[in-house]
Amino acid sequence: MLSTLSLLACAGAAAGAGAPPQIPKIPGKWSHVELNVVIKRVPHTLIVDRGKITQITTTSLTLHENTGVNEVIPLTGTTIVTVDGSPASVSSLRRRMTATTLRVDGGAAVRVRATV
Repeated sequence: MLSTLSLLACAGAAAGAGAPPQIPKIPGKWSHVELNVVIKRVPHTLIVDRGKITQITTTSLTLHENTGVNEVIPLTGTTIVTVDGSPASVSSLRRRMTATTLRVDGGAAVRVRATV
């Protein structure tokens, strides 16, 4: 199963020149996943977190994960945000939204996918 997930992540990275990978579809109930993948012959760790937004600023969001952990996720001006499948901005994110984030190699989130 993990090999399938890593292939999905690599495919997302290769889809657009310089575009960050897509958030991989991960089955089941989870809150934090780390995937080691190779993209263009370079090893990377994709970090995916999911939970309810409890705090949001222009530079970070805090997710309350189903394990009871509060994870602070850094954001940048280049973080790609979608809300209910539509392009959005960090300022569109609100407390109590469910969000999934993707970070690469421990950096700031490259993608945030939120639902109301």
